Amino acid sequence: MAFSNLGFLFILIIFVHVDADDFHSSGSYCSSLNKTTPNSPFQLNLKTLFKYLSSNATTGNKEFYSTKVLGTNHFDTIYGLYLCRGDLPSQLCGKCISEATHSYLFPDPNQGIFDCSSSREGGISYDECMVQYSNNFTYFSAVDLTPSSSSCLSSNMSATFMNLVFDTLNKIADKASQGSTEKYATKQVRISGFRSLYSLAQCTPNLSSQDCRTCLGNMIKQVKQECGGNEATSSSRSCNLKYAMYPFYRESKSLAPVGLIPITNLSNDFGYLSHNCSTSTNETIIKNSQFESNLRNLLSSLSSNATNKIGFYKTTIGGGESPSDTVTGLFMCRGDVSLSLCQLCVQTAAKRIHSECSSSKEAIIWYTHCLLRYSYRSPLSTWNDTSPMFHEFNIANTSNLNREQQNSFTLTLVSTLSDITNMKEESTTKNYVTATAKLNGVQTLYALGQCTPDLNSGDCSSCLQNIFLYEIPWCCLSSPEGKVFYPSCYIMFGLSKFHGDDDRVQTPSQASLPPGATGGKRNGRYQKKILLIVVPTIVAGMLFLCSGWHLLRRKESKKYKTILRENIFGDEGSTLEPLQMDLAIIEAATNNFSTENLIGKGGFGNVYKGILSDGRHV
Repeated sequence: MAFSNLGFLFILIIFVHVDADDFHSSGSYCSSLNKTTPNSPFQLNLKTLFKYLSSNATTGNKEFYSTKVLGTNHFDTIYGLYLCRGDLPSQLCGKCISEATHSYLFPDPNQGIFDCSSSREGGISYDECMVQYSNNFTYFSAVDLTPSSSSCLSSNMSATFMNLVFDTLNKIADKASQGSTEKYATKQVRISGFRSLYSLAQCTPNLSSQDCRTCLGNMIKQVKQECGGNEATSSSRSCNLKYAMYPFYRESKSLAPVGLIPITNLSNDFGYLSHNCSTSTNETIIKNSQFESNLRNLLSSLSSNATNKIGFYKTTIGGGESPSDTVTGLFMCRGDVSLSLCQLCVQTAAKRIHSECSSSKEAIIWYTHCLLRYSYRSPLSTWNDTSPMFHEFNIANTSNLNREQQNSFTLTLVSTLSDITNMKEESTTKNYVTATAKLNGVQTLYALGQCTPDLNSGDCSSCLQNIFLYEIPWCCLSSPEGKVFYPSCYIMFGLSKFHGDDDRVQTPSQASLPPGATGGKRNGRYQKKILLIVVPTIVAGMLFLCSGWHLLRRKESKKYKTILRENIFGDEGSTLEPLQMDLAIIEAATNNFSTENLIGKGGFGNVYKGILSDGRHV
C-alpha cells in the first residue's frame, strides 16, 4: 500500500541539494499524523532499526536489505529497508546508509533534513541510497506508485531530443525490471557530436518484474507530463529513474583510484587564446567615422583603467550625430592575477583586438588571464550570451579510452564543476570561484569559474551551468583538462595549478626535522664544533670564488657594453644589457611582433623595435 493510500498527510522536503560526505541528499519525508512521543517504545525501536540497517550495510556487503523490530504491540513494531544505487561499491553503500540513518535521527534543517523521528512512517533519500520505515505490515508487499520526490531542469529541448529521452527511459525500464537479483540498468546514448545522454533506472529487488515495470512506467509518465528539459529525476520508495547530459553513475563497482593521467600540452600560462570579430556588413566600421574615433577612445580608456583593484571595468563612449556611434566595452581579469599582470594583459589585449578587428563594430578577445570586448549594442553582459565561444579539450576516440579510468576522473570532474556552477566557494572577488579535488595519491584536479561582475550571482550560476551542460564533451575526454569561454563567463580545469590561493610558506616543525636534529647536550656540543670548523671554511671559499667571478664579470660586461656602444646602438647600447623581460612584455612592446616593427635580421633571427609601457624605445 502506498503512503498516500494510508490516508496520511505528508510533509515533503525536496529539491534540496546538500553535501554529506560526498553524498547528496534529496531530503527527508514523513507522515504528520499518528506521531509518537519522545523516548516512546516506537522511537527506541526506530533507533534499533536504524542501527540494524547501518550495521548490515557496513558489514553485510548488500545493496538491499529489509528487516523489522518487534514491539510489545503492533503499533510499536517497525519495518524498514535500505537500497543503494546499483553502481555503488559496498564500502560506499555502507557509508551512505550510515550517513542517512545518522542524519535522520540528528536532522539539520539547513541541509533540508527535518525532524521526522516522531513519525510512524517516513524515510530519507540520497542520490546514492535511501532508507525507509513504517509500522504497517504491508510495507514490503506493495508497490509505491506515488513519487515522493522529483526534479526537472527545464530548458525547452526539441521534440526530437525528448523522443530520444523517453525511448531510452523505456528501454532501461524494461531491462531493469527483468533483473532477477538486481533490478538496475543504465544506458549511454550519443546524441550528436560529443554530446551524450545518460540514464538510470532501479527498483527495490523485492518487487516482481511486473510491479517494477509498472512503477518505472509511472515515473516516466510523470516526467513526460512535467518535464521538457535536459535533466530530470523521479523516485518513490519502490523505484527511481534519472537522466542527464553528463555522467552521474559509475560504470563499475571498483573502488580503485584513478590511475596516473598524462599531463598534456594545454597551456595555462599567460597567453593569447582566441578572438572573434563581427563580420556582418552592417557591423563594419566606416573609415575615419565617429564610431572609429569612439572605439579608439574606448580601448584607451580600458587600458588606462586596468590598474583598478577589482580587475574589471566597463564604460561607454558616445558622441556624434547618431546613437549608432556609441560603443560599450569592458575588460575582466582573472580573479587571482596581480594588478601589474592584469594591466599588462589588458593593454596587450586592447592592442591586438584593435589590430585584428579594426573594421568590426563588435569583437571579443580571450587570454588565459583576461578578456576584453566591445560592441555597439547594449547591454553588453547577459548570462545566456553563449556566442561567440572558445573551447579547448583533450578528446580521444572512445575506442582508445581506458573506460574505467575515464569514468572515474569524469565523475570527479562532474562533482567539482557542480560546486563551481553552484558558486559554493566564492572568493572575495565577486563571481570568481575555485575548487580542487584529489584524483589519486599524486594528482590533483584544479578548476575555476568566473563571470563578469556586472552579472548577479543567479545569472552567473546560470551562465556557468550552460557551459557545464552543453559545452563539455563528457563522453570523450582523454584527461580532465579543458577550458570554455563565453562572452560573460568561463570555466577552466586541469591537472596543473593555474590559479592563486591563500597558501602560506610554513616553517618546518620540530617533528619534521631529521633524526638527531633535536638531540641532547652532547649532540649539541658535537654539532657546534663541526659548525665552528666547517662554516668559516665554506664562507671563505665562497667569498674567494665570488670575488673572482665578480672581477671577471665586470671585465666581460665592460667589453660587451663597449661593443654595443661602438658598433650597434651608440651610447644607448650600454642601457640594454640588463633588460630581461617576459615574453608577454615583449609581445606587448612589439605589438605581437608585427611586421611594422620588423627592422631587419640578425644572427639569431628577426630583429624588432618596440615601445615599453613606460615609454622607453627598445
